[in-house]
Amino acid sequence: MQRLHPLDQRKQQILKAVVDEYVSTAEPVGSHLIAGRHQLGVRSATIRNEMAELSEMGYLRQPHTSAGRIPSDLGYRFYVDRLMESAVLPYDEAQRARRLLALRTAEIELLLEHTCRILADLARYTSLASQPKVKEAQVKHVSVVRVGRRKVLAVVVLDNGRVIHEIFDVAEGLESLDPVRATNYLTAKLGGCDVSSLSAERIECDPEAPANVVALAKQIIQLVLHQAEAEEEVDIHFSGTSYMMQQPEFKNPERLEAVLSILDQRRSLYKLFSSVMGPEVTVLIGRENPVEEMAECSFVGAKYRIGGRIAGTVGVMGPTRMDYRRAVSAVESVARNLEMLLDGLSGL
Repeated sequence: MQRLHPLDQRKQQILKAVVDEYVSTAEPVGSHLIAGRHQLGVRSATIRNEMAELSEMGYLRQPHTSAGRIPSDLGYRFYVDRLMESAVLPYDEAQRARRLLALRTAEIELLLEHTCRILADLARYTSLASQPKVKEAQVKHVSVVRVGRRKVLAVVVLDNGRVIHEIFDVAEGLESLDPVRATNYLTAKLGGCDVSSLSAERIECDPEAPANVVALAKQIIQLVLHQAEAEEEVDIHFSGTSYMMQQPEFKNPERLEAVLSILDQRRSLYKLFSSVMGPEVTVLIGRENPVEEMAECSFVGAKYRIGGRIAGTVGVMGPTRMDYRRAVSAVESVARNLEMLLDGLSGL
């Protein structure tokens, strides 16, 4: 990240004016426009000189010799860190988003899909969300249901909303397995355990454990551990790609395709999400992004938690000419409301 040089009050006012105007119009900003629309108490010539100095310092750049100025990545960074007003969503929009979230299913995949749609519409940018990881969760409940004479359905519910299920063949001679007894025993034994610490020894060392339950427990534990180990890349949900297509910066089909292709690169998105630090909203601008293809994009993201533990990331991506105030407020609001909903569904 580039070093921010100190700016006096006038330069700060001019930089803020340039950012606000450029975000609104997507057109280079000239000194006459700032002098006419912003009451800075100085003439256009003075503003032009100040803008030239801001360009030399790296806060502004001039796309064409005859054009006005636009913010650089450094200019946006100074704006976000020092000049941006407090990010708060309008009350009616925040309430509507809260109501929409509360209406959704407890199934984590569907909930995150809906969350992305809400966030995209709030921020008006492409939204993304990562699913909680199996290996970072705790077992909440284990359910066993007979689905045939020698088949049972095992369902493992984790505290982060993930659900793992599988139909198992019951070994010959163990047809007498009592599903209710198995459910109660396995939930008592495995409930509250970290997935990373699961081991068949937890069941095998119990002399009171029925043999048929021990055999089933081994299969269930192996299933959960296999799911955790195979999860090299988390599932990503996204919505609102049309908002990216509406941006003037990406009218060129090749540039748009390069940016949207990132959504199919799970490893790249994992790197992006790993750059989001909690508990506050993280803003990555232009080349601050760890993904090369996002050099002309910004990402605003936040971690969401379940029971105080980090579970995943939600955020929005768009051009560096982003309405950061709205993006930050939307991400912050959705992340916190998602946390409250997930805590309620998890009984925490």
